[in-house]
Amino acid sequence: MTTLSTLVAESIAARGDDFEVAVFGSSTPDLVAALLERYCAEHLTPVDEALFYRVSVGAVAAFVLAGGRRVVVKVHRWNADKIRLAAVQRVQRHLRAEGIPAPTPLVAPTALGAGVATAEEHLGGRTARGLDPAVRAALATQLHRIVTVASTIVGVEEVGGSTPAADTDAPLWGEPHDLKFDFAASAAGAEWIDDLARAARTRVASHREPAVIGHLDWRVEQCAFADDGVSIVAIYDWDALALAPEPVVVGQAATQFGIDWRAPVVEFPTVADMRGFVHDYEIARGAPFTFAQRDPLDPASVALTCYGARCQHSLVTLNPEVGAPADGWWIGSLRTRPDGALTLR
Repeated sequence: MTTLSTLVAESIAARGDDFEVAVFGSSTPDLVAALLERYCAEHLTPVDEALFYRVSVGAVAAFVLAGGRRVVVKVHRWNADKIRLAAVQRVQRHLRAEGIPAPTPLVAPTALGAGVATAEEHLGGRTARGLDPAVRAALATQLHRIVTVASTIVGVEEVGGSTPAADTDAPLWGEPHDLKFDFAASAAGAEWIDDLARAARTRVASHREPAVIGHLDWRVEQCAFADDGVSIVAIYDWDALALAPEPVVVGQAATQFGIDWRAPVVEFPTVADMRGFVHDYEIARGAPFTFAQRDPLDPASVALTCYGARCQHSLVTLNPEVGAPADGWWIGSLRTRPDGALTLR
């Protein structure tokens, strides 16, 4: 049986220890494991087995606890808002009660090290290829269900606004979502990305579509599937919930729905894939977007692609050992997409 300490050590060897040092105060795997296991013992029950440990925006660990319950513990960075995370958990419970496969939250946001920890049930399931048309349709349909079911609590639960920010008075780039990115230090050579991002943000901000609650990191990686490879049985990463106009939610989802960073080969949606996702979503909603509603789709997509390109440029510039391509991925998508890619039918 692989210990949590071993899983932590493997993660640090693969991606570095910036997160562990900043949040847990140590890069020693045994100490990190002890903190997480103590959290489970104090708030749930002792750990019997560690299933996985991964770090990206935050640290996520899955456990089998004494008695057989499977749980996921997520440790957010120090800038996480406990009040917002508590609101997100209430939305999760609401969605779960209405049949959305959202894990039930088990522990309220709680300080852990220099971060904030939450815990929820682990629902299991298998992976799927997001660009498969049947999977794409399932993802689009489930996103529409989330938007529809959450519509009754818009204005009730404060889950925060969308990112990248549509507010033209805000800085173009806030703090990157991951410690490995440094936008200020990698600004040289990224001016063309900034220009496209600024123009896209201005276009998004010019529209006044009503806000919905949507999942703004809507990727196949955030979902688990039944053995049929199509039915979604679990959805994770609920701290990505935010208020945004429905076309912005869909435009961003269309841009990234097929991405799974765990896969041996990471697949980015083509323009045809993106258009297919929008079409699948329109089928789920029972009506196509109007001309006015369709107009924000493309700039919302461009804005997200620019953010991803900025992250990629940071890696290429400052961390070449990571092996991020100088083209392809987000940058390649940004260079090759035609104007109005999602606005045109």
